[in-house]
Amino acid sequence: MAPSAHRRYKKFDPLLKQKVRQEVRTLAEDPHRNEELKGPLKGIRSYHFEYEKIQYRIAYRIIEDRNEIEIVLVKSRESFYQALRRIVR
Repeated sequence: MAPSAHRRYKKFDPLLKQKVRQEVRTLAEDPHRNEELKGPLKGIRSYHFEYEKIQYRIAYRIIEDRNEIEIVLVKSRESFYQALRRIVR
């Protein structure tokens, strides 16, 4: 998990943290399933899930040579892409 994502993650309530871990395990099974974003966010993929009727996104990169994924951002859908653009700059 990238430092920017981890800082936000630490502030989540315990049940949301558990849900994020569960969704990341699902995501890791087939990380290529989600489509790559376009424009300045090229190289990043977005995974969607719902928690307590709120839509969340997990932005991640696939690091092929190390066979791993890097979580860039976990946030509710609201202003997700604006926050992601600030991080990716």
